[in-house]
Amino acid sequence: MDCLEGLKKIEDNTIDLIITSPTYEDISGAGYSGNTKDVLFLKLYSEFMDKVFSEMYRVLKKDGQIFFNIKSKTHNSELRTPHWLEFLETFNKFKLKSYIIWKYAGSFDSSKKRFHLDYEIIYHLSKSDDIYLNVDCGIKDPLTSVWYVPHNIKNRLHPTQMPELLVERILKIAGKKGDLVLDIFSGSGTTCLVAKKVGLNYLGFEINPNHVDVSLKRIEKESEILSMSKDVGTLSQFL
Repeated sequence: MDCLEGLKKIEDNTIDLIITSPTYEDISGAGYSGNTKDVLFLKLYSEFMDKVFSEMYRVLKKDGQIFFNIKSKTHNSELRTPHWLEFLETFNKFKLKSYIIWKYAGSFDSSKKRFHLDYEIIYHLSKSDDIYLNVDCGIKDPLTSVWYVPHNIKNRLHPTQMPELLVERILKIAGKKGDLVLDIFSGSGTTCLVAKKVGLNYLGFEINPNHVDVSLKRIEKESEILSMSKDVGTLSQFL
């Protein structure tokens, strides 16, 4: 379902972690051209995001955290950053804890007219300073704000699929037993899949039925793997 519809079904102060990456604004289906994109973008997309941040604030626990990944865009060899988010009234209800720079292990930008766009921003947000960060999680320099995570994914299932390693890093540092992890733009289900792998509760919203099918198949496959591992573990006690 649409994430705004889904968020309304969640009670106040119930989510521990939100890990998500929003859909890119797409106006081609509405018949608009690139020349009119800025107007539509500022009017519709920002209004949508304002509602999203309002709902995320409502459902997040007092000690909860958000990791909100969003990419800069390019148009006519010019860079357009996502920093307009910081001017939204509902965004500013949160504490902006960090800018995390997700640096790709390599550059996919072919332009020779500017420095390459080989990173994305992850906004780290919270309601309070009372948050959990595990500095003994086994990651070298866990609180650095520059993360080198490869972007290449074998058997890509979604055009903007997030690497599992990125979600794993977040959950290692900020996740704890019993947490409920939410992804409001679930896509191919990577956040939910990784949460399941590490034994956390998860919830995802996705409006595209094809992506929902892909997500469910991935999670079902992981469930089978975990079940087999459990069976092997139980059997080994008797060998």
